[in-house]
Amino acid sequence: MTLTMQSHETKIEAATEVLKQMIKAFSFYPANSLIIRWMRSGEVVLTQRADVDAFLEPGALDESEGALFVEPGKSYLAEQALIVVCMNEMDNRIQQGIAAMESALNNAEIALVEAFVIVGERMHSQECDENCDPHVTLFGSEFPTGSNDRAARAQACRSDNAQLIDPELFPHAPDEQVITEWRSAESEFARQLFIGDQGPISNLDCARLAVAMADLRVRDSILWDMAHEVFNLEHAAQLLTGLLPRLDTPRGAPVATSAAICWWLQGNGAIANMCIDRAFLDSPGYSLATMVRAALDYALPPTFWLEGVNALTREQCLAGIDPE
Repeated sequence: MTLTMQSHETKIEAATEVLKQMIKAFSFYPANSLIIRWMRSGEVVLTQRADVDAFLEPGALDESEGALFVEPGKSYLAEQALIVVCMNEMDNRIQQGIAAMESALNNAEIALVEAFVIVGERMHSQECDENCDPHVTLFGSEFPTGSNDRAARAQACRSDNAQLIDPELFPHAPDEQVITEWRSAESEFARQLFIGDQGPISNLDCARLAVAMADLRVRDSILWDMAHEVFNLEHAAQLLTGLLPRLDTPRGAPVATSAAICWWLQGNGAIANMCIDRAFLDSPGYSLATMVRAALDYALPPTFWLEGVNALTREQCLAGIDPE
């Protein structure tokens, strides 16, 4: 094996590890997907996923269509992009699409690090030619594959009758005479729950958290904590998302929306959208979920939301006081 071949194999191995990281973050294998990993100063700032059909239709991308795919990276001030395309079957249009993307990236002064195409269990890079040995990834043996239909992906966030918390465990929010003290206590309880890392959380604590998050002021105080990274965002996102299958349908919207914001803050729009789907399933008119979905649809960075939160103190969030 020549040095050039070794370098090529190293790139394929590195790309395989990157895709494994993406699959772990998405919690599903992104079949028939275009994934763009946007980076700045060597750090990932956003992972963007789109259905590959939208990337390939109605034919070759023109300059304006390619620019649309680049807008999220520009919003996050990305300097580099890594493209990964996952397909069940090879489509000859994919190379034209990648070339159009590279042109759009050049116009935006964003460097294309590499573009990889995974077809079934085989990976191809821009360096591969007809003489290149197949690069077998075997992702299917390690990760579950599934539909990219939004409703199907959201299934993991839906209620699961086998896991539902006993309704009798859910406490009742108090009346107005003692609501202020209750909010302070529940806000601190939730904050400590997110700060701690003591393994699985009991059904009793999960029920208490769900009731606390259903109160808008308690919820907003915890969102303030998220915005200021009082606790580890990845831990909080996993905790909230893991709670969703244990909640019956009417209770999930506040938890799902808070989970979506937590994923959004980490640049994972794919799971954020799944959580918003669950929020709308529970409460179609939940206003915060509507705002987050609009932000995700328009590829707005979390700074859009953070500006509003940073104008408040935690005490104002908890008390429901508008900034002066």
